[in-house]
Amino acid sequence: MVNWRISDDAKCIAMRLKARGQDSDHDTCNLVDFSLSTLHHTLRLKRATGDVAKKAAIGRGRPHKLIYADCSYLLCLACHKPTLFLDEYCRHLEYYHDLPVSLATIHLSFKRAGINVKRVQKLASERKPMVRAAFVRRIGQYPPNYLICLYEVSKDDRTYAHLWGRASFTT
Repeated sequence: MVNWRISDDAKCIAMRLKARGQDSDHDTCNLVDFSLSTLHHTLRLKRATGDVAKKAAIGRGRPHKLIYADCSYLLCLACHKPTLFLDEYCRHLEYYHDLPVSLATIHLSFKRAGINVKRVQKLASERKPMVRAAFVRRIGQYPPNYLICLYEVSKDDRTYAHLWGRASFTT
């Protein structure tokens, strides 16, 4: 036999034939078409657990060192402090979560989340508190009804207005 996966039904049939006691072990193996060692292994499993099925695997696939909560913590930390280096993220995980991880693991977690160096640099450039305060001060001099929101895709530096927009909803 070549690395077959024997169904649990065939194993149950073999156990019933064995319990009936009318057939020898060799006859039972010929009827269900598996080896004598498989029959004895199934019999041991039935006696030990009460069932012929193997235990289901808890986690299928490659195990990951970081669970979802750790990855979420890393992503929140990356959004809050985007200028940290990977070794500083390692220290944060080791100190606050008692989880020593390698730089490659953190890099792979960021890569899976879609965060790369370019995006982190962009996040860091947008997090200038003085520039943000100047913008709030400058925009705060206008009343709210003077402000409009414009969809960025339809407007660029060469146009002064929204040229090709969608038709109004009522037409």
